[in-house]
Amino acid sequence: THATESFMTENTSYYTTQYSSRNRDNSKNMVKIGEIVASRLNEAGIKTVHDKTLHDYPEYTGSYTRAAKTINDYLKKYPSIKVVLDLHRDAVTSGESDKVKLVSEIKGKKAAQVMLVMGSQTGTVTGHSKWQENLKLAFKVQQKLEQKYPTLARPLLLMSKLYNQNLSTGALLIEFATDANTLDEACYSAELVGTALAEVLKE
Repeated sequence: THATESFMTENTSYYTTQYSSRNRDNSKNMVKIGEIVASRLNEAGIKTVHDKTLHDYPEYTGSYTRAAKTINDYLKKYPSIKVVLDLHRDAVTSGESDKVKLVSEIKGKKAAQVMLVMGSQTGTVTGHSKWQENLKLAFKVQQKLEQKYPTLARPLLLMSKLYNQNLSTGALLIEFATDANTLDEACYSAELVGTALAEVLKE
C-alpha cells in the first residue's frame, strides 16, 4: 500500500532534514523488502506473487483504495491465493521530534524490529466479519517469530481498522523497522520474517 516508504541509507546517530522517508527507487523502499520476503517464500516452495505498484505515488491519499483494486485483481486472476501480505515501514518518535530506531540483535547481526498490525470489526468498523481468521494466522506468525528470533517482533497491534484485510481471511500487515532504521537492518529482518512465514505456511 505504501511502497515508497524507505529507510536510512547509512548507520548514523542523527537524522537530517536532507533525508527523505519516501523513495521511488525500488532498491531502497518497501518493494525491496517485499522482494526478499517473496524470494524466501518461493525458495520454500510457496508460490508467491510480488506486486511492485507504488500505490502511494504520486498521491498518498487513497493508497488503500488503490491497493484494494490491485488485491482484488490478483484474487480474481489467481483464486487459489490463500495469504495476502501488505508490508509497511513504521515511524516512531520520542517527544516532539526525536526519531526512534527499533533494532534487535539476531545471531550477532542487527535487525530492524517488526510488528504485526491487525484490523478488526469493532467500534464503528463494519464489513470485516471474518477478522478473527486473519488474527489466528497473525498469532501463529507472532509465535513463530518469538520462537525462532526472540526480540525481533514487537507486540502485535490490534486496531479498529480494515487495512484491506477484509478482502482475505489470510491477510497480514507487517511493519518493518522505522524511518530511523537502515535499509540493511530492514533487509535482514525481511530474510528472517520470510523464513518464519514459510515455516508457518507449511505447517
